[in-house]
Amino acid sequence: MIQCPICKKGKLNFESRKHEIPYFGEVIETLVYCPICGYKHVDTLTFGEKEPVRYILKVSGEEDLKIRVVRSSRCRIKIPELGVTVTPGAYCEGFISNVEGVLCRIEDVVKFARRWNEKKANKLLLEIDKIKKGKKEIHLIFEDPTGNSAIISKKVRKEKLEI
Repeated sequence: MIQCPICKKGKLNFESRKHEIPYFGEVIETLVYCPICGYKHVDTLTFGEKEPVRYILKVSGEEDLKIRVVRSSRCRIKIPELGVTVTPGAYCEGFISNVEGVLCRIEDVVKFARRWNEKKANKLLLEIDKIKKGKKEIHLIFEDPTGNSAIISKKVRKEKLEI
């Protein structure tokens, strides 16, 4: 076992799960976590790279929040109506979730960053709440140069991403 890089007391646990995702293929989801301090790192690995891709989904109601998403660690997420862009970095995590899960992750970051600009953060949190209640439409955009991300819906528009 490997020592936790954060608390230096715990030993990191490792789990992996294989998923077959319809219209997408096979992925492995990995989780490394420390039972002492709660540190975790999640990633989603696919088998090989595909063509660079952009997915655009118009989220127009509560039902759309259930749409399945796969985000690789190289995928950029954009929600233009909120002015949100999530750019992948060195420690970026991949995940398998749904549209609501993406919004919850953004919401968590905004809550954390609230201390730097409370007024702007609170406004953004209100907008996210409206989306979750089906009262605001947005476009969720995934841009992945490896092609290993997906928004799985008949409503999605898929385009080739120019690098």
